[in-house]
Amino acid sequence: MRRTRWTSASVVAASAAALFATGMVMAPTASADAFRCGSFGSDPQAWCAYVQKAPSGLKVHTKPSTSSTTLYVLPNGTKVEVDCWTTGTSVNGYNIWAGLYTASGPRYVSDYYLSTGRVQNYVPRC
Repeated sequence: MRRTRWTSASVVAASAAALFATGMVMAPTASADAFRCGSFGSDPQAWCAYVQKAPSGLKVHTKPSTSSTTLYVLPNGTKVEVDCWTTGTSVNGYNIWAGLYTASGPRYVSDYYLSTGRVQNYVPRC
């Protein structure tokens, strides 16, 4: 059986819809992966990432939830130290949140707006 372009496009669209329906949404494409912090981090072996593509900056929360208290906002291009990852409120279909290292305790940001690639490959679960 010969497939046409429309048949192939329909198969791709149906496959994508099935992935979304089952909750298997892939991480957003990052412009770069996480990297070692070096002298920037609390430990030279710590992992860092950049804030990217956040429309009004990246809100830093007390918990991995968009409804938790927003402590401050990080502008795009800000380098952050990522300590761990966890799941939380879905942001654009992606529910992975990064736990940031801060001297004042745990802080969380949606990993959707970080250049971590797949953060689960770099740091432990919170």
